[in-house]
Amino acid sequence: MPKGKFPFRRTLEFLSAGRVVLKKDVRSVMLSYTHKYESKGLRNFIYKDLPQIQYKNNAVQFITAKDRTDFPTVDIFYGDGKKVMVDVENKKAPEILEIFSKVAGATESELQIRRQPKYLGRINPANFGKYGHMYCICEIPGQAPCPSRVPHPEARKTKVWQEKDS
Repeated sequence: MPKGKFPFRRTLEFLSAGRVVLKKDVRSVMLSYTHKYESKGLRNFIYKDLPQIQYKNNAVQFITAKDRTDFPTVDIFYGDGKKVMVDVENKKAPEILEIFSKVAGATESELQIRRQPKYLGRINPANFGKYGHMYCICEIPGQAPCPSRVPHPEARKTKVWQEKDS
């Protein structure tokens, strides 16, 4: 069991219970909150739901900023430079989670594409082996064949140290 303040938030059961998986092109998320009552829902969202979202989306950067703005916002930055700002003033944590999953969450069809085995590495033509598009590089035209299939022509030549001096 993890130690420290609120250790249940660091248990694997709690973290894996999250259900929000972000879109593939989301790069970073910035959560700006204040000490005022208007951002109580966002503070609860950061406390309860953000660790689960971070666990499910480990390639996304999450930034929390206190008293940066006058009202609580969630800024979502995409890879193409697009930015979406969500106003979460006077909203409760479940409402914020629902809005966040609608704006930045992946759809069910995107999740099914990610779950397919071809997504594991077959897209990249440099991958070979079990998850690659070919088992061996010798199958590509122009490459040297495998010595197990075609013997190398210089393998049977006599070496310099094997030659007899006459």
